[in-house]
Amino acid sequence: MLATTHSLTSALIITKVSPPALALPLVLVFHYLLDLIPHWDTGSGLTKGLKTKKKAFWETLLDLFVAGVLVFFFFQKGQVFSPLLWTAVILGILPDLLEFPALFFGFRPFPLNYLERFHTNLMHRRGKLPWGLINQLVLIALISLLA
Repeated sequence: MLATTHSLTSALIITKVSPPALALPLVLVFHYLLDLIPHWDTGSGLTKGLKTKKKAFWETLLDLFVAGVLVFFFFQKGQVFSPLLWTAVILGILPDLLEFPALFFGFRPFPLNYLERFHTNLMHRRGKLPWGLINQLVLIALISLLA
């Protein structure tokens, strides 16, 4: 999933589910549940050599920027700054952030190697364009309606 999809889902959960002690673990659970949906993301094709690391890096930065802007627009704009909201957003993309050293540097220290294996092999379902992106756009549209 794109960071945008994970971030918006996380923001929706943290703003609608109370208390935070329930919402924060739910954010993490939803990261993995969303990854079960066949999807395209900025790392698609990287491990098979279909995309360069440079291209994946810039696509990821763009995705993170869009995620931040949309979370701000839908959940933070006109509100007092919410550290809880932004903590949930970071938690919602954390499993993908933890894969960065492995994907870009081949660095897989314990215990990140086990987490990466769980995330990539058991939970991640890759989809091809355009369907791997369309289902995320539909999800983003639904979240924007619920925000």
